[in-house]
Amino acid sequence: MTLTAPATRTGLLTAVFLGSFMALLDVSVVSVALPTMQRTLGASFSGLQWIVDGYTVALTAVILSGGTLGDRYGRKLVYLSGLSGLTVFTVASVGCALAPTLEWLVAARVVQGFAASAVIPGAVALLAHAFPEPAARARVMGLWGTVAGCALVLGPLVGGPLTDAFGWPSIFLVNVPIGLVAVLTGRRGITESRDPAHGALDLTGQVLGALWIGLLTFAVIEAGRLGASPSVLVTGAVGLVALIAFVVVELRVPHPMLPVRLFARTRFSVAIFAAWSLGFAAYPAVFLIGIYLQQARGATASEAGVQMLPYVLANVAAAFTAGRLSARYGAERLLPVSYAVAAAGSFAFLLLDGSTPYWLVAVAFAAAGAGVGLSVTPSNIVGLAGLPGHRSGIASATVNA
Repeated sequence: MTLTAPATRTGLLTAVFLGSFMALLDVSVVSVALPTMQRTLGASFSGLQWIVDGYTVALTAVILSGGTLGDRYGRKLVYLSGLSGLTVFTVASVGCALAPTLEWLVAARVVQGFAASAVIPGAVALLAHAFPEPAARARVMGLWGTVAGCALVLGPLVGGPLTDAFGWPSIFLVNVPIGLVAVLTGRRGITESRDPAHGALDLTGQVLGALWIGLLTFAVIEAGRLGASPSVLVTGAVGLVALIAFVVVELRVPHPMLPVRLFARTRFSVAIFAAWSLGFAAYPAVFLIGIYLQQARGATASEAGVQMLPYVLANVAAAFTAGRLSARYGAERLLPVSYAVAAAGSFAFLLLDGSTPYWLVAVAFAAAGAGVGLSVTPSNIVGLAGLPGHRSGIASATVNA
């Protein structure tokens, strides 16, 4: 299906881009507010990690089912729904802003992550169905990559001034108007599509997947505070057992949550490797950069946001051109280039300390930002290329997990 009515096309793009922006903004917006949260909530460093990872772990744990739910019950319904998507995300944002304790805030962040697991793969699947032609899809995925890049790196830039001026709850309240506009435009602009025959839910796999991801993450985070304590060792061991059980189940069930057969496609496997490697490298860097600028270099939250501007501008510029570069030279060629640039910036991070001249910090930020921006769009294009439409939801969820 290709959308032809300009009003319908505008409504779809507005809803998808705003929803994606909001969900991805909350991956990074807290980075410059963490020192303030630490003071007001009395959080330890591991507590700060849970503010960030409560969101990303919940997102990762169920994002595959988010794609399947869209395939089964309707991509529009799941994307906008008060049961899973934008509506829940907006309400959870209010819950974050009202949090009186660390535990409350982490719980609300987990709910945000669950909701984002429907929004992010749903956005990519909606675009894939609305723009089936390769050239048009490459362009619109390039725009989506720009939005995604802007959200991830504008979070600190916007969050700093908001935190200094209005306190850390304001970084979550900005989601309310964005979410409302996205839901209202989506109701009119998104055409429903579903493939119920290909949307079977793997409940056993989902439970085991959430279990091993959550337990291993807990063990890694708390090991920094508790060391090799019994709780850390037992949690890690149970997480490993759950991981093994998850793999066994996914190899045997007729409709696995993790589509193992898709990995037989070389292009899909390359996209998965690229996207997952990017996630492991880029998201922790955003968390640590904000703390580095404020605690090692003495910047305020607003100053830290401004000092991250080289990362922002390089990421946005690279993401904006990634779609056109993919269409002209091929996404497969662009992926290794993006990774070489990102690797150079990441290596430079290892050399930074509180006395490093800012121009060197800026160069490292720019290289890392450009590499991340270049990689998002070709990863999605490669991952979805050649797949039947009914697999777009689960495939995009796997790429973005």
